[in-house]
Amino acid sequence: MRTLLKVSLVLLVTGLLTLSASAQGRVATVDLAKLFDNYWKTKQAEGALKDRVAELEKESKGMGEDLKKGNEEYQKLLTDANDQAVSAEEREKRKKSAEGKLKQLKELQDTIEQFTRQARTTLDEQRLRMRNNLLGEIKAAVNSKAKSAAFAIVLDTAGESSKH
Repeated sequence: MRTLLKVSLVLLVTGLLTLSASAQGRVATVDLAKLFDNYWKTKQAEGALKDRVAELEKESKGMGEDLKKGNEEYQKLLTDANDQAVSAEEREKRKKSAEGKLKQLKELQDTIEQFTRQARTTLDEQRLRMRNNLLGEIKAAVNSKAKSAAFAIVLDTAGESSKH
């Protein structure tokens, strides 16, 4: 939102400076939201982000399946540790094995949570970088067109453009 505000202000200031230098005072309007949404690179970048999300979801699903398998193994170890048909020494040995498995499961769960947080952060940063780069390209193109057509001010008519 701040970036769009800055872009609008830069365009307005640029237009005002041009207005003072030019007696014409022609004003142009653009819908930055529509330009952004319909820009071919936006669709390309969104596709790349969707692919990355799918990769991360697949990896997360694999880790979830490993956790589920581990839980099943732990339950079996716990059952074996409580088997009264074996000696107390063997039950104690199995109990320690079950405790070790539980520790592994907690570590795996922590790893999954850390992976999820990191993936979310990475995707948010990538999305923001993509958006800022594309807005920069669009702004440069708008400024170039405005300059060549001798417009003094270019205003963004889309109040929603800050929602991207």
